[in-house]
Amino acid sequence: MPLITVLRQNVSGRAAAQHERLIRFVAQRAREDGNTFNWSTRISTGSEGRVVGFVSGVDGFAALAGREDADAMIRRLYGEGDGNAILESLGEAVTSTSYTVLSPREDLSGQVVQLDNPPPLLMVTRLRPTPSGGLGCEELIRKVIEAAAKVDEDRRYNVLTPAVGELGTYTVVQGVTDPAQLDSQAQLPELLAEAYGAAEGQKIFAEGTACIQEAQSELSVLREDLSNLS
Repeated sequence: MPLITVLRQNVSGRAAAQHERLIRFVAQRAREDGNTFNWSTRISTGSEGRVVGFVSGVDGFAALAGREDADAMIRRLYGEGDGNAILESLGEAVTSTSYTVLSPREDLSGQVVQLDNPPPLLMVTRLRPTPSGGLGCEELIRKVIEAAAKVDEDRRYNVLTPAVGELGTYTVVQGVTDPAQLDSQAQLPELLAEAYGAAEGQKIFAEGTACIQEAQSELSVLREDLSNLS
């Protein structure tokens, strides 16, 4: 089963330049090494402040368990002494960290996650359903994806759910190649109304959002200089 790991670090504003410099240093060494797992680095700025996310794919839990972790990678690339110094400096810049292992839900999106050629921008929406709202949340996701295809909009989604992390939540990811795409896209109520008619679209939106306890969106920017892409 393919999995996607996401390490998110909230970075202190005063230490952002230091954190970025060190990540660039590590990424360059990893690219030169050629024996290090691939990852993409994305930066988001929103209600949580500056968030740096490290996204990587793996073939399954067995492969994940056998993969070198980030701390071990840095110590191997730089040696124990310098590696520990880099890790200490990175830790000083980070205010909080979260780690999630996500499973792609191709049954919801019909799209295969592209990790080897990630888009420059991602609109990421995290949904937490009400205690009994999981199926209703999934139905809303399906209807939105179907509506976008029905009216020939250029937005395409990937849907992921945690295998490790906050279970029962949904991460909906829209790849964006040009920010102008977002300017031209209809809001969800209007998209559903255009695809299904005003009354049915309003009903789908009302019933779906009633099943959602919390929704958060962010726009993340790919930083190839901080990444180790294949």
